[in-house]
Amino acid sequence: MADMQVRAHIMLPEGVTRESVDNSVWRLPYAQFEEAIPGGRMVLAYTSVIFNPADGLIYLGLTDHANELLWTFDPGTGHFAKRHFAEVTEKYDVKIHRSFALDPADGSLYTASACLHDDRHYLDAPGGKIFRHDPAADRTERLAIPVPHEYIQTICLDPRRRIIYGHCYPTPQMFAYHLDTGETVPLGRGSVSHRSGCDADGNFWWTVGYEATLVRYNPEDGAVVTDLQMPKLNDALQAMNVIYQAPDEALCYVGTSGGALLAFDTRAARFEYLGKPMLDSRIEGLQVGPDGLLYGCGGWYGTEVFAYDRAARRFWNLGAIADPDLEIRCIIPHDMTLDAEGTIWTGETDMTGRSTAALWECRPRL
Repeated sequence: MADMQVRAHIMLPEGVTRESVDNSVWRLPYAQFEEAIPGGRMVLAYTSVIFNPADGLIYLGLTDHANELLWTFDPGTGHFAKRHFAEVTEKYDVKIHRSFALDPADGSLYTASACLHDDRHYLDAPGGKIFRHDPAADRTERLAIPVPHEYIQTICLDPRRRIIYGHCYPTPQMFAYHLDTGETVPLGRGSVSHRSGCDADGNFWWTVGYEATLVRYNPEDGAVVTDLQMPKLNDALQAMNVIYQAPDEALCYVGTSGGALLAFDTRAARFEYLGKPMLDSRIEGLQVGPDGLLYGCGGWYGTEVFAYDRAARRFWNLGAIADPDLEIRCIIPHDMTLDAEGTIWTGETDMTGRSTAALWECRPRL
């Protein structure tokens, strides 16, 4: 029977170890947690994760009002380390929300800043920024504010054309930022998606509107095409939540807000329904592993991991994202990455009922 081993990694205040704290503390409300571990400033959420094969570290994008948004986790030592992101930010940069992209050419990690402030501060806040982090030198530089006063919910990198595509918030504007020239091209509006994406031909895809119209932008001719809609299943709208370009084929895989998995042939502009691999809704992450299987995770409170054999067209539900030792379950996985060994890492956000966010390590056993 397919399943997985799961462990929650929780960032602790300096000098405190997991072994030194009784397991029940992880289920305390925030105020009581502060009493149990004095001085513990808890991270609100892990909203972006990506594995860097060059150094073997998991890079973490956080939601943190102290502006320390970029951290790493070493799977070998279990050590969290901040990357001094607050040195290049301002007070309104409080989140890295689904905004990581590794450049295969030089190993740079591109990221962007998101916000949580309300409309009263709209004109005071300068806008979300594009950053380049050099992992080897542990140095971050700020590149640009593509859209003044708007912050950035997600980015996608086209490494061949050196374009970063972005999705803004609170106004859902789309843009293309050209790394070599610094030019920003406005692309119109979009719907809130947790991951838009490029296809094998360099087209950029996103959705807009209540009927989830699919939009394509071609950077070669500048055309924006809006002639395709996401399918409805059982008369329910299946808005695109995440799109993933498989590395070895022309297909993209789409996880929807309703929890469906679709294959999308971008050249034929055709969707194929593959199945609903989870009991809950909202697929949050998709990635092909070293074994060639497509892995995914998602859910709200019934959070799960699944695997899909693309050749045999078979699903495995690998079970709940839950730590049996701490007796806690992941609440809303938010982004996902696989390391070189095939271990799945996912962040956690919007916890209710407990004070601590966790980075979740999931080892599939098929």
